[in-house]
Amino acid sequence: MQDYVKKYIEKIDKFLKDKKSSAELILIGGLAMEFYGSPRYTVDIDAEIKCEDTLYFELVKYLKNEGISCNLSENISGWSIVPLPEGYKYRTKTVYESENLNVKVLDPVDFIFSKLLRGTEEDFKDILIVIDKYKISKTQILERERFIKYPKDPETFLFKKKMEHLLTLIEK
Repeated sequence: MQDYVKKYIEKIDKFLKDKKSSAELILIGGLAMEFYGSPRYTVDIDAEIKCEDTLYFELVKYLKNEGISCNLSENISGWSIVPLPEGYKYRTKTVYESENLNVKVLDPVDFIFSKLLRGTEEDFKDILIVIDKYKISKTQILERERFIKYPKDPETFLFKKKMEHLLTLIEK
């Protein structure tokens, strides 16, 4: 595990131990790339968190005081108008576990959709790395897409354009 990833996880784990509490994180974003076999330095923690309400606010304040930027939410699927495929939480994989902290990452196919939601050039690079490493096919992506409840919203059209772009990149 890269030093910066280890540092982030250890700080959270120590905080939880000191508070005699526990939490679960589902990492997304650049930090998660470490666990897909392609470390990429990032200065923030993007994750879904499951913990007590008061602990959440204390943890965010603690991380900010430690100079660690974070984007923690109880529902990463709500970060975009277009949600993640239904059932993503059940397909996560634990990558770190202690008495106080359980850190997970999304199934690689679900991770692709989390990156498509933002859809920057860097996100597409991450997606292609994950597709290559896990030998994910166009068919697997299209099958998982069926679990998305698309809203009747202009954002859906933008997301579908990003999806078409990805499928074109895969075919090359």
